Parts: sequence; structure tokens; C-alpha cells
Amino acid sequence: MSSQAPYGLSGDDQPFWDGAREGRLVFQHCDECGYVRWPAAGVCPECLARQATWAEVQGTGTLWSFVVYHRAYAPALKDQIPYPVALVELDCGVRILGRLVDMDPADAVVGMPLAVRYREVGEHGVVPAFGPAEIGVDHG
Repeated sequence: MSSQAPYGLSGDDQPFWDGAREGRLVFQHCDECGYVRWPAAGVCPECLARQATWAEVQGTGTLWSFVVYHRAYAPALKDQIPYPVALVELDCGVRILGRLVDMDPADAVVGMPLAVRYREVGEHGVVPAFGPAEIGVDHG
């Protein structure tokens, strides 16, 4: 499993990927105004402060939208076609994309509560995914 950020990213978000491998969901929190930001950035989009601290958030949120992919955008997913991908609004305010897991996509309803899971996706390593909240948060 790679210790570097997947997808050839710059490394600004390396703490996010390190947290995922540990079964933790971590984001930058602005030291000035407390805004939780994703993707990682050098400047807070709310108050323009540069100081931020990486901190863990609860891995719960709401299904904001979803699609069912009929093409594998990662080679490791080719045997799982079709597969659902969700846009989740976390309780901390961050919106994040992730696989929708542990449920039939036909049962997905916008507004339903979700909780984070962690899945290994081939060369990309461990990534956050989301499933029904009643099953609970999976810490990897």
C-alpha cells in the first residue's frame, strides 16, 4: 500500500490520506475562524488566514446526491461495475465524494444519514466510502 497521496497529488492533503489509512477522517481547520476546509488549501476561503490545523471530524453526514457509474474510472473498480458514488455533506460542513457501500443503490435516498467506511481501492490505497448511518462508522 502506498504511503503517498493517491492520484499523483501535490501532497498538500497528505494528512487526509494518512488519516484514511488509520481509519480517521481528518481535514484542515482554520486557526482563525474555525472553518473546516476540503480540499486542502494554503489559505482559508472564509477569512483568508494561512494558519490551519489538521483535526479529526466525525464521519457522519447526509447523502446530498449520487450517481451510478457504468464505467470504471479506476482499474481496481472494473469488476464492480455498476457502482454508486455519493456526494456527502458531512456534519462538519465539508462536501466530499466517495463510494456508496454496504447498501443497494436502489435504496439510496437523498437526505439519508450516512457514516464513513474505509475501502482499499487498488493502487489508490485506502479511501473514505460511505454507507448507511444505522450500521455505524467503520474505523478501518
